[in-house]
Formats: sequence, structure tokens, C-alpha cells
Amino acid sequence: MSKTEATEGRVMAAAPAAEPARVRVGWGVGLVALLAVLPWFVGSYTLAVLIDAFIYAVFALSYNLLLGYTGILSLGHALFFGLGAYAIAIPVVRMGWPLGQAVLLGLGLSVGAALLLGSLSLRVRGVYFSMVTLAFAEIVHVLALKLSRFTGGEDGITRIPAPPWLADRTSFYYFSLLVLVAVYLGLQRLISSPFGRTLVAIRENEARAAALGYNVFAHKLVCMVIAGMLATLAGMGNAMFFSYVSPGLLSVLTTIDVLLMTMVGGAGTLIGPVLGAGVVEVLDTVLSSVFRHWLLIFGLIYILIVMFLPKGIVGSAADWWARRRAPRAPAPGR
Repeated sequence: MSKTEATEGRVMAAAPAAEPARVRVGWGVGLVALLAVLPWFVGSYTLAVLIDAFIYAVFALSYNLLLGYTGILSLGHALFFGLGAYAIAIPVVRMGWPLGQAVLLGLGLSVGAALLLGSLSLRVRGVYFSMVTLAFAEIVHVLALKLSRFTGGEDGITRIPAPPWLADRTSFYYFSLLVLVAVYLGLQRLISSPFGRTLVAIRENEARAAALGYNVFAHKLVCMVIAGMLATLAGMGNAMFFSYVSPGLLSVLTTIDVLLMTMVGGAGTLIGPVLGAGVVEVLDTVLSSVFRHWLLIFGLIYILIVMFLPKGIVGSAADWWARRRAPRAPAPGR
């Protein structure tokens, strides 16, 4: 075989892999462009629903980094979401801090909390890890209820200011969309890096990854820190958009919400949690405005998704497309 023929063979072998990548990029650019022009055609209420979906999409992406790519099932991820919200509310409203300092404080607290939680909880596995994370989150939840002098107790904290350049809803929409795109692209680079591939190897077979010489504990701990910081950013956005925080943001129900978004969209995919957040938020809004017992209907929809789309919307669609594109085996006797 000549050198030219060998080169052509490598190009032809790489073409099928490159084509889907170009298609995904094209779809992504088209979707972002559509979302960018959407404020010109929809009302303020629709923008509010989309902003909420963008914020929870960042939250779901952070959770997906743990569950979908590392195989860590945390039941206390709401700790970081609520931490971000209170890190904005308490210093700014109670103490008169500038917003920038409060953001830096929140990110620093999230790193410290992730290191502490990870150092203790990652020493156990499986359901024991989940219970430890749940216990930590519930401790902070109770503290938020009891320390009412700072947190406002069950009443929470109101009148949380947003920066002047985010005063109107359209500006907040574009800012939240920009943050979501940045987080998505950042995680895409992270997952495709050697560190990200190691996380996937840990998810698939932790014992084998350790046998190959990888520091499983350190990789998981760094993963928890990154996921915690992203969840804290989402909590900050939630506090500034709604201008209100309450201890409910720290409850296990918040973690269940983000787990639901991740599973509906498709754990282990990047676009899945984003789509899942959008589906859950839109269903919440539509069903709650039409039906009195909308939670029952939402539960039935979730059961149907789990039964017929076990890998979520994106994961199941990817499997279906792979089966359709796979070459068919020749019939016997031919």
C-alpha cells in the first residue's frame, strides 16, 4: 500500500466520527442562536421560565458531573445550591457587602465545603456515601432554620439586589444564557481531557482504575469541588433572580429535583441535563397552571419516561440512532 493510499484510508476512517461532531456543533450553534433571538418574540413571563430553566440547567450539569460521569450518587448536592444563595443573601442584605465580595466568599465556601464533605464521605461507597452526603445537607438545612437571626428562618431573606446591569429581565436572560453556554463548553473540554476520561474510567470500574495507578480518591475529590462550585454559581443566580432565599433550597427535595432533571434528560451526556432542566421546568409551569393535582400527572409522566426511555431522552435517542446507523448482518446462507 502506498503512502497516499494509507493517508486516504485514515481520512476515510476518521470521516464518520468527524461528521457527527460537525452535526452536533451545527445543532448547538443553531439552538443558541434561536435562544438569542427569542426575547424579541416572547413575553416577560416566558423569559422568567427560561431563566429559571437556564439556572437549573447549570445546577443539573454540576450534578451530572458527579452522577453521570463519575458514578457518584449524592443526596446532599442541594447543600451547594443553598450555600450559593445564602452566600449572596446574608453578606449583601444583612452586612452590606458589595456583591462581588459576596460571590468570592460563596465560591470560597463551596470549595471548603466540598473538600470537607468529600474528605469524609468519599471514604465510604454506595448507599453509605449517599447517606453521609444527605446527613451533611440536612445539618446545614436545620442550621438555616434555627439561625433565624442571620438566615431569616422559615421566612427566608428577601430583597436581594441584582447588579444594575441585570436589573431588567432581558439582560438577566442573556446573562444566564451566556453562563450556561460557558459552563457547558467548559465541561465539554473537561470531559474530553485526560482527567475527564479518568472520571469515566472510575465510573465504569473503580477497582480497575485504581489498579492502573490512578488516584481514585483525589479524582473524586476534585470532581466534587468542581461540581460544588458550579452548583454554588447556580444558587447565586437563583437568589439574584428571585430576590429571595429560603431553607427549602437546602432540602433533599432540591436534590431530588436536580436528580430528576438529570435522569429525564440523560445522565452521562452533556446536553441531557440541559434538556431535562428545560422539560421539568416547562412541565412544572404548564401542568401547575392547568391542573389542580399536577404533581400526580407529572409523576405519571416521569414513570413513563423511566419505563420507555431508561437512559433518558438524549441517551435513549442516541441508542436508537446508533442501532439505526449500525450495519445489518447479512442473512444466513448469503
